[in-house]
Amino acid sequence: MESLQDPAQIVARLEALASPVRLEIFRLLVEQEPTGLVSGDIAEHLGQPHNGISFHLKNLQHAGLVTVQREGRYQRYRAAMPVVRALVAYLTENCCRGTQDCALPRATIPSSVRQGNQR
Repeated sequence: MESLQDPAQIVARLEALASPVRLEIFRLLVEQEPTGLVSGDIAEHLGQPHNGISFHLKNLQHAGLVTVQREGRYQRYRAAMPVVRALVAYLTENCCRGTQDCALPRATIPSSVRQGNQR
C-alpha cells in the first residue's frame, strides 16, 4: 500500500475530490473497477460535455487518484485503488484508538450511502 506521509500530497488528493463533478467521476470509476471507462463514456454517463470531463480527469490523474492507459485513439481511465485505500487508511488510522467501535450505527448512515447511492 502506498505511503501517504506527505501532507501536501494528501491535501492535493482531498482537494481533487472536493469538486462535485470530480467526486462523481471518481465514484463512477470506482464502480467500474477493474475495467474503467473511456472519457466519452464518462461524459455520456454523467451528462457532461466531453471537454469538461477531460479537464476533471486530468486533475484527478495529476492528484494520483486515477490512472490512464491509451487504447488506440482512446484513453481508458481507472480509479487508482491502492492510492484510494492508502488515503482512506490515512484518514481512519487513528479512529477511536481501538477503544470504541468507530462504525456509525446503521440508523445514522444516510440511506443513499447504505444503498450505494443508486441512480
